[in-house]
Amino acid sequence: MRIFFASDVHGSETCFRKLVNAGAFYGVDYLIMGGDLAGKELVPVVRSGPGAASGWRATFRGGSFALETDAEAAEFERRVATVGAYTLRTDEEFVRQLRDDQELVEETLHRLVLDRTEQWVALAAERLRGSGRRLLIGLGNDDYDDMVPYLDQDGLDCVGYAHDGLLELDGGFTLASLGWSNVTPWRTHRELTEVELEERLTELEASTDPARTIFNVHVPPYGSGLDEAPRLGDDLRVQLVGGQPDLVPVGSTAVARGIAAYQPLLSLHGHIHEGRGVVKTGRTTVVNPGSEYDQASLLGALLEVKPGKVKRCQLVTG
Repeated sequence: MRIFFASDVHGSETCFRKLVNAGAFYGVDYLIMGGDLAGKELVPVVRSGPGAASGWRATFRGGSFALETDAEAAEFERRVATVGAYTLRTDEEFVRQLRDDQELVEETLHRLVLDRTEQWVALAAERLRGSGRRLLIGLGNDDYDDMVPYLDQDGLDCVGYAHDGLLELDGGFTLASLGWSNVTPWRTHRELTEVELEERLTELEASTDPARTIFNVHVPPYGSGLDEAPRLGDDLRVQLVGGQPDLVPVGSTAVARGIAAYQPLLSLHGHIHEGRGVVKTGRTTVVNPGSEYDQASLLGALLEVKPGKVKRCQLVTG
């Protein structure tokens, strides 16, 4: 069985389209998305003045943009979406409301995330229908629970939700998914304590054959080398040593214990964008493809497995 695995596209239109197209490009049976579909950046595109001919203006990542026509505004929106941000055409009054109300910002971003998720699932279904390939999409800590109905739709045999729990794959393999992280400094939407993670992992391991089990767990194992991220201060600023970010392990101790004890054939992870790599933990091949969504670059892992053996594990970039 051949698999293409990627994670943490965070709203990037380009990365998601590359993920869908990777099925035919690499000739795989399954595309697995490890979570964090949702982006985190809202970009208002503001009417410059009264009247249809007044144009638009926007600020994005330190740059100011004067967009004289609807066509220019549409092109700006397309470019912003490639790297994961969400645009909203609006007026100055609503922008003032956004500045004064963080809850309104979150609600607006949430709605745009759901809209893009719906569009992505429709795109994937159109591209994959009749191909014999299937895209399984899990959630991560930055995702929202109400994205699930868009992923888990009746009648879509080529796109599905990699729900928490066990999912039977072709060839007698089982995908054991857990779309949560340990607690982060940002207190995101889907976080659990290490005790809670361990309890859920124990449930995943029940009544499955390790030689045919593939973990799809959003957070990587602690101390694996796939979980190193910049150390943050109390103000959430990156801490430096010798002028460089001080990298420290931030993965899950419960996940590390679960892999070591259960020894699944393969363990797939995301969450830590800097943690790209492949390691062995006993008999288990542990993978984090990393993420460069903000550069519109899809990082992935091309895998081929048979019962008891990972025949191929290759990190790829698209």
